[in-house]
Amino acid sequence: MSLQNLGALLWLVPLGGVIIILYLLRMKRRDLRVPATFLWPERTEEIRANSLFQRLRFSWLLVLQLLALTLIVFAIAKPQTKQRGLTGEVTVIVVDASASMGATDVEPTRFDAAKRLAKEAVESAKPGDRIALIEAGPNPRVVFSLSNDPRKQVRSIDTMSRSDAEVDIGEALRLAAALVGTEESARIVLLSDGVFEPVKDFSRGKASLIFQSIGKSDHNLAITALGVADTGQGRQVYVGVRNPSGAQLSGKVNLYADGKLLDSEKVTINTDKSWGKTVAAPAGTSLIEARLDADDFLKSDNYAVALANPGASLRVLLVGKGDFFIERALSLDPRVTLDRASEVPMGERGAGPGGVYDVVVFDGTPAVPVKARGVLSLGSVGALTPVTRVGSTKTPDFVSAENVKLMDGVDFRNVYIETMQKVRPKPEGKVVATSNDGPLLVSSSGDQRQVYLAFEPLQSDFPLSVSFPIFIANVLDFLGGDEGTGDLAIRAGQTFSIPASKPILLTKPDDEVAEIPSNGSTAVVRDVKTVGKYGLRVDGKQRSVYATLRSDRESKIAPEVDVELGGGAIKAVRSPMRFADFWRPLLLLCLLVLAGEWWLFTRKS
Repeated sequence: MSLQNLGALLWLVPLGGVIIILYLLRMKRRDLRVPATFLWPERTEEIRANSLFQRLRFSWLLVLQLLALTLIVFAIAKPQTKQRGLTGEVTVIVVDASASMGATDVEPTRFDAAKRLAKEAVESAKPGDRIALIEAGPNPRVVFSLSNDPRKQVRSIDTMSRSDAEVDIGEALRLAAALVGTEESARIVLLSDGVFEPVKDFSRGKASLIFQSIGKSDHNLAITALGVADTGQGRQVYVGVRNPSGAQLSGKVNLYADGKLLDSEKVTINTDKSWGKTVAAPAGTSLIEARLDADDFLKSDNYAVALANPGASLRVLLVGKGDFFIERALSLDPRVTLDRASEVPMGERGAGPGGVYDVVVFDGTPAVPVKARGVLSLGSVGALTPVTRVGSTKTPDFVSAENVKLMDGVDFRNVYIETMQKVRPKPEGKVVATSNDGPLLVSSSGDQRQVYLAFEPLQSDFPLSVSFPIFIANVLDFLGGDEGTGDLAIRAGQTFSIPASKPILLTKPDDEVAEIPSNGSTAVVRDVKTVGKYGLRVDGKQRSVYATLRSDRESKIAPEVDVELGGGAIKAVRSPMRFADFWRPLLLLCLLVLAGEWWLFTRKS
């Protein structure tokens, strides 16, 4: 037991002294003549001589009054008792729903074990406790807000689902701190295996933070690389497998080309080592699948897909000061792997093939020669840009646009542009859209495709229009050399958009079908959470989407005992303790003592 207000005990001495002094004082009485004394029983304490003090005698009334005072003072001191349990008076439970929580070293999975702990916490909560629960998935979700309704809360826990994706635990913790960070007695409980990046930008406020680690083993093999490339020896496939665990593990790697077995090999990989192999693929192969058959604890990283068509995946470099709208629009394209930089790396500069990036986007920065096969310039002119700058203008008005794929679903008519560059197209430049002050959008084809927009998006309200993400998707189709209607390979948990004029149907690996609404031009897909093959029915046409987990971090499933949260190390606890207030029982006992004192006084009187 501990006391929150230890100084309150100092009141015990003076108040107890006052009660004792009252019993030491003698009562002063008036002399009164009576005709006889036999009517009064003999009472020695009633006939003592009057004086200031008397000898202290034992009295049950004194004992009961001192006991009542002691109980009141201890109640004011706020005693607490330690109890085992996750919850406190105000608690937010954060459950990690990332790929590594699908490990089966804890039956049936780590995620199910976390849900079980959350249920136990809800069911063992006291009547006055308030609990909230956050699911830390690709997008943090409040499963239920602060409340005390165990039945409803347990039912809500059953609706939680895990994803085969990396998640940002920091976002979920910041959401939890926003809920209870200002309350003194609050606590934030994280149920996780600790397999996540250190969380730096996080403050828990006044709440205490508890981390309970879940997991036992690190045994896991993972497909970490799968790619296809056309070389002088024909189409080649490369596959790589890594063993991030602390023990030697074995498995069997199977490669499939368009559904047919291409190669199979048994492998044994030592701890923290990798294995790789290159295999020739038949000409015209479009889909490469790798499956790993291993006795490990995480199955999500035992499957990978690579698409051979050139526009199926695009690695994009965004060069500029940073524009959230452009980053968001690029990230919504399922083909894009996005990197950001303030300038182009030296290894990517120059002419000819061989660059790491498929597309480079220059946002307000003059374009420099790069090795990418496509360049998008936004409000900036470089040496190879298909226009020549001749000045600038204010608030131009849109005039017309060509009927080309680049302008499908894009409308500049109601776009306000504060500042635009006045340019003159070069011979290779094709004007796609014009304003009253010159070209608005210019493109060029050739060995390196280019698209030039005459204004920076942040110098207009274009990013706020529905046309903006459609424009970015059209540009990527043009620069990537693909029409954007083939199969897709994405990361599990990734949110992406699909051009669609009507609602689309998403068929999941378990054959469940979900309808996804369209805003008339695009549909945003958020339900691709687990690894596997999905089907998309878009405007009457069928497409396949392959979701995979390619994460070195999630594949290293060793449970952590210390995690970095908010700039400090938090140690994992197996059985968290909570403090329960003990002043209410003391006050109840005090009332009983006072009732006994009153009964004794009236009986004696």
